[in-house]
Amino acid sequence: MASSPRRTRRHDPNRKERIVESALVVLARDGVAGITHRAIGEAADIPLGSITYHFATLDDIVQVAFQTHVDKLASRFEARLASCDQGADLIECIVLAITDDLAAHPNELAVTYELYGDAVRRADNKRITQQWMERAEDALAQHFDRATARLIDVVIEGLMVHMSIAQQPIPKDAVRALLTTAANAANAVH
Repeated sequence: MASSPRRTRRHDPNRKERIVESALVVLARDGVAGITHRAIGEAADIPLGSITYHFATLDDIVQVAFQTHVDKLASRFEARLASCDQGADLIECIVLAITDDLAAHPNELAVTYELYGDAVRRADNKRITQQWMERAEDALAQHFDRATARLIDVVIEGLMVHMSIAQQPIPKDAVRALLTTAANAANAVH
């Protein structure tokens, strides 16, 4: 009896990372409520069995995807602020971090707000959200006192909400004016 040819395994050392990246695509498109193993498998072009091999549950995939997302955003924000010079260019540097880094990627904004919404219900995602806020504030605290850093971070978060849903984009001049007001208001209190 002739045996049927064995199906060759596809060597895919980055499969787990592809699953996570595909989960981020699905989260941006369909949200937490719409994410499924099947949708991730289709986006990653891999069989469902590969997903369950790497991740025990759908919640595990979502949590790793959110952690990956926060690490990427926080690292980019930290790098941008680390390159800022003290003084007059500092506000401009933060404006660019907002307009060119954070708000320039609609899918990343969508994933961020999925994380925030899910964090209200899940402690693990609340912890991930807290890590993002702490890293952003720490990056700002390299240039401002802690209270000012927190205020500017709150302004940035508010701007991100407005920029993600506004019918008209918020001009860089308006972003600069809001950040300058926040920095000056904090300085006036001290």
